[in-house]
Amino acid sequence: MLHVIINLLTLKALSTPVEIYAGLGFVWLLMLTAGLASVVSRNSSGWLKVLWFILLIGLPVAGMMLYCLYCLWAADYDFLKVFGLGGRRRPDKGLPKRSVRRVKSQP
Repeated sequence: MLHVIINLLTLKALSTPVEIYAGLGFVWLLMLTAGLASVVSRNSSGWLKVLWFILLIGLPVAGMMLYCLYCLWAADYDFLKVFGLGGRRRPDKGLPKRSVRRVKSQP
């Protein structure tokens, strides 16, 4: 197996062994499972879910990339406000000033 890895790293792969295909297939199954679980958990219509299922299974790489872009486009970025990155910032000039009520001290 070490000989196969050395051949792949030095670009001298004369034939690709079955282990490489098995590893790629296993990684693809993991990505497909994660993608399908993500599609099922989304709040969207049934037709949209069926469309994503077909794309993810039928076009393995392109479907996964399209679904990742869709998830980024439809994501909720409100959590970034905690770090001061998300949402619009209102300038301080437009906000009304608070009136400070001062209490006179009694002697």
